[in-house]
Amino acid sequence: MIVITGERGIGKTTVLRRIVNESRRDFYGVISDRFEDGYYVEDVKTGEKRILCSETGPGLKFRRFFFRVESLQFIIDSLGRDGDILVYDEIGYLEVERVLDVFHYIREPAILIVRSDLVDAFTYGDAEVFEVTRENRDQLHKVILTHIEKW
Repeated sequence: MIVITGERGIGKTTVLRRIVNESRRDFYGVISDRFEDGYYVEDVKTGEKRILCSETGPGLKFRRFFFRVESLQFIIDSLGRDGDILVYDEIGYLEVERVLDVFHYIREPAILIVRSDLVDAFTYGDAEVFEVTRENRDQLHKVILTHIEKW
């Protein structure tokens, strides 16, 4: 398993998208994208996108966001698909506090994005951790691609 971490806005999702787009492997799972007051979630297998959460609602209030219940189910459905490599963007407090219990669905091989403030508390087998920095963010996907091609 590979864990990608780094500060907010550093390019973790961009690294993951490059991996998915440049590899010939069959990925499944979800990738999230920020918009002005919330996040979209995209099923990487189907390309379907949904609003996951926003600061203004509607939805289940958790911390500063309102999460759409149907989008939480959309994530679970995406994790249940078949494929070579699971991707999940991102493990945050929603997952760690088991409001959305994705750990039941995560199986290897996998590439997970984990919030930097949670990566030390997150242990999942012998995961290899890669931190995205300003210096490596344009090349890190190539390093990870070499790892996953051996899987």
